[in-house]
Amino acid sequence: MNPKMRVQQVENLDKALKFITAHDVKLVNIGAPEIADGNLKVTLGMIWSVILRFVIAGLSEEGLSAKEGLLLWCQRKTQNHKDRINNGNGVQDFHVSFQDGMAFCALIHRHRPDLINFDELNPENKLENLNKAFEICAEHLDIPKLLDAEDIVNIPRPDERSIMTYVAAMYKVFSSLDNVEAAGKRLTKFVEFERQVQELVHDYERRTRALNDAVHDKVSELGSSPVGDDYQGVKALIAAFREYKRVQKRKWIVEQADLAALFTNIQAKLKSMNRPPYVPPQGLAVADVETNIETLGGAERARRNALNTSLRNILEALRLAFAKPANEFFSHLQSAKSALANFSGELEEQLASAEAKLQELKSIHSQLSVIEEAEKACDAANIEENDHTEHTHDDLLFEYEQVTKAFNKAISALQGQIATKANTGISAEQYAEFKASFDHFDDDKSGFLSRLEFKSCLSSLGVIAIDFEGNDKNFEEIFKRVSGNGEHVTLDQFVKYMTEISADATSPEQLLDSFKTIAAGRDYVFVNDLKVAQLPAELVDYLVATIPAYPGVEGALDYKSWVQRA
Repeated sequence: MNPKMRVQQVENLDKALKFITAHDVKLVNIGAPEIADGNLKVTLGMIWSVILRFVIAGLSEEGLSAKEGLLLWCQRKTQNHKDRINNGNGVQDFHVSFQDGMAFCALIHRHRPDLINFDELNPENKLENLNKAFEICAEHLDIPKLLDAEDIVNIPRPDERSIMTYVAAMYKVFSSLDNVEAAGKRLTKFVEFERQVQELVHDYERRTRALNDAVHDKVSELGSSPVGDDYQGVKALIAAFREYKRVQKRKWIVEQADLAALFTNIQAKLKSMNRPPYVPPQGLAVADVETNIETLGGAERARRNALNTSLRNILEALRLAFAKPANEFFSHLQSAKSALANFSGELEEQLASAEAKLQELKSIHSQLSVIEEAEKACDAANIEENDHTEHTHDDLLFEYEQVTKAFNKAISALQGQIATKANTGISAEQYAEFKASFDHFDDDKSGFLSRLEFKSCLSSLGVIAIDFEGNDKNFEEIFKRVSGNGEHVTLDQFVKYMTEISADATSPEQLLDSFKTIAAGRDYVFVNDLKVAQLPAELVDYLVATIPAYPGVEGALDYKSWVQRA
């Protein structure tokens, strides 16, 4: 159709205007003749009305008018670029706000950051920014170059309708991208959900397997571990078992609870997205874990019972290890005490029996150390009661010492009686005293008294004076005579000597020994020496009157001359 006549042109224009009007486009003072006559103002007005109706009117944002909705869309899309648009004020309108080109570039960068490097743009390069935006839109977004950059830059206030028209074209292009973006977000949300659920499932299965393996290993360990064969070993095993229950077992119980919570979380997430519930692999269900924990509890009870039984057996063995030797030792003591009360026969036979029994006592003395060690083992195991015996090491040691002392006394008494029987001139009690003194100073228990031991013994008995200078001639004479010119004094020699000086004898030798003892080894004696010796006063006076004076020493009495004359 190529109308040549004006009437045809007007008729065609009239049909077009009727179509436009039928689509809610209000045409005020716009008619076909004016357009056919080339009225530029009317024609541009009609074009804007069409653009407003078919391009812009369809744009809407939150129920606002087309213009307000388009402006709000621009503001939202360029929010992150606001500080570099319109001197930091962002998009406020459709004229000055777009004059530096930064708003156009920001809209492109928001939707297609691959097409433009927004950070490199300079708001001062307005013309360059506008041309870059228009070229990108024409080349990559199929948006015709409807605007001229110079027209926007070179006027104080760019045409609002022109910029709105161009922005509306950008809106339509980017709206499709927004839909793609929305679909991408929806897909991203779902994929992210799937990924999170899979990670949770993987974490649940990994941790559940680890827990099950650890529990299975522990069950096997508890069933095969030794129970110890001594007190300290069993106590250490019990302590280790308690530490396991306090630390590791509690960690597993916490892990079991965490896994149950994780399983619930997985199911809740799947339900929130209308997904089918998660079914764990065989052996990894919450109930399976609970069953394993119950099995572990049974193994723990068996282990605890085994350790307690082992401990009881060991404690009983410790009691018996003490009770058996203690009871046997006590029986020996009782037998010895019974024998001590039932000696019979001649004195020599009784003495032989007593000495033989004493040797038996000495032979069992080593058992006391065995009993002591057994008692220490019981003490270390905190054993306070022992139904197998009533004895203690301390009691047995005391009893042993008393029985031994009783035998020593009995032997001494028998020896004294035998000595009395042999007319030694002393009683059994005296013999026992002499033997006790002999034994006390026999430091090395050799059965002899050395020179020094014999001297210490006589000094303690008051037979000789204490010698601080080591030059006691009187002692040397006594030692030589008693030992028979030997190097030591036997028990018989000692008893014989003590008998001589203790008995009520009147031989010259005995008298001389007595005087020499009183005179501290001197050949003369003073009156005061006689008084110190506790002689009665009338006897002192008698001796002073009868004993001749010792030549050369004033007040001294010559007791040797008196003894020889007597």
